[in-house]
Amino acid sequence: MAEPEFTVVEPPRSIFRRKRFLGVFVPAGLVAVAGAIALFAGGVMALPLREVVVVNGRLASKAEFFADAEVRRILMAHGIQVSLDLAGSRDIAVNSTDGYDFVFPSGRPAALLIKQRLAQTGHRQPKMYKPFFSPIVLASYREYAEVLAEPATGPVVTPQNTTGPRLYYDMPMDRFVDVVERGTTWDRLAAPNRVLPNSNRVLAQTSDLCSSNSSATYLGLVAFVANGNVIPQTEADAIALARKVKPLLTAQGLPAEDMAGGYLAPDGQGLAPIAVIYEHQYLAHQLRTLERTGRVDDRRVLLYPAAQVQTVPEFLALTPAGDRLGELIMTNPDLRRRALELGFRVFEADGSVTTGQFAEFLTAHGLPVPSSGISDTETFLPSLPLLEKMIAEIGECG
Repeated sequence: MAEPEFTVVEPPRSIFRRKRFLGVFVPAGLVAVAGAIALFAGGVMALPLREVVVVNGRLASKAEFFADAEVRRILMAHGIQVSLDLAGSRDIAVNSTDGYDFVFPSGRPAALLIKQRLAQTGHRQPKMYKPFFSPIVLASYREYAEVLAEPATGPVVTPQNTTGPRLYYDMPMDRFVDVVERGTTWDRLAAPNRVLPNSNRVLAQTSDLCSSNSSATYLGLVAFVANGNVIPQTEADAIALARKVKPLLTAQGLPAEDMAGGYLAPDGQGLAPIAVIYEHQYLAHQLRTLERTGRVDDRRVLLYPAAQVQTVPEFLALTPAGDRLGELIMTNPDLRRRALELGFRVFEADGSVTTGQFAEFLTAHGLPVPSSGISDTETFLPSLPLLEKMIAEIGECG
């Protein structure tokens, strides 16, 4: 009888030692660890361990800053999430600010209205921050700018002396207003030197005057010129001046809601040959185009009013959470750098303008530096009550 045989069987390997497991899960684990390190370095991984404060704001064109993905990432790294409610500057000014931590109108007239209303209703006076600004510009297209530069009646615009592609023009407002007042059409203005197949009147198109700071600013530019570079002093004078310039602003018909969006659209030239927008909206487009294609968009150009109205947006903090956000956008170097990248001109903490930083940034990114936007020559707006009378008269605001 044969002896029984015994076979020694090796115990099964732990699942953690099997080659198939190691081949699949070790690389994935390494990727996860690397990702965690990157998140910690970016200040994001720790967010679940930190209280995130939601800061509610109502703001106009400067919402583009807070909607930017990089800005939101930086704010989130500091435990702040901004909830945006979009409205025109004047719309912000004439409606309740209850429930908001901050408001950010695009210009001083709207900010003054807000402060006055808060004072009248016994609310906490807001703390003001001025982190950046962007001048009003008239955005156009090269063929239209060249027509304005060479009409038979004399130049309406002149090219700025910049290096690189010709993107910027200076425009004395009195010359432009004269062309608009005469009802000149584009094809007639172009003749006989050029052919421009557009029989519409030469106009600058704006957003809604009843809600928009840019439109109110353009009204101020036109009215100042039409009144001999003098602001009205009485209500009667303001109403009379408003009626005088009303045809220059209402001839465009129904105003658009988003002038910058329309101007930058592929078919924007057919919508508005000249659109009133903010400088940063154009520069941000050019910086994006450069990053994407390596070239500037030389089809689109800017016309700078020779005498500017300073359109400084005021961040008004209404609560401690708003104060915290205002301090951060004023002092955080990453947010200040991002403001430059989005086309804004940045203020220093003492209120001075860093034209050097602005110029250096554009030059470093291959974009010509505009020579206008800040100067000693300024267009003056009427006092706030008179400006409101003019807006209501022209816009027939309800």
